[in-house]
Amino acid sequence: MDNYKITNLLFEELITFDLEANTYEEVIQKVGNDAYKKGYVKNGFANAVLQREKLYPTALPTNVLKVAIPHPIERDTVEKSAIIVTKLKHPVDFVLMGSENELVPVEIVFTLAVNGGQHQLHILQDLVSMFSDEGAMEKIKSANSAPQMMHTLIDLLS
Repeated sequence: MDNYKITNLLFEELITFDLEANTYEEVIQKVGNDAYKKGYVKNGFANAVLQREKLYPTALPTNVLKVAIPHPIERDTVEKSAIIVTKLKHPVDFVLMGSENELVPVEIVFTLAVNGGQHQLHILQDLVSMFSDEGAMEKIKSANSAPQMMHTLIDLLS
């Protein structure tokens, strides 16, 4: 836990724009496959994320930009800890956190690929705090390239 910094988990190559998908399952499969090809997660990561998402949904209906924070039920599917940021081309329905079937049209997904439960808890707290700040969410919404998103998130999370 020493020298923990959420900004060390951000990588420009894991920031994607205009991902096309029709379901949250498709979003998670595409995100997981991309992270696997880039060496950040093991084979099976997407399935572990889907398993957890079905049990404990992660969508948050924030005012500016609807978000989801999917993460795997087992953390042994992670090779290198990272936060994968995916802006969707069109909103995709995810289930509201704490609900069984209430849907949220999610526009951006922050997929956590993190080793260690303590780290994950701190990251979730930091992200939820950022999501509750409308000014921060406006900045995230206006970012339109991976470098710009990276810079924005580093500023907001530092």
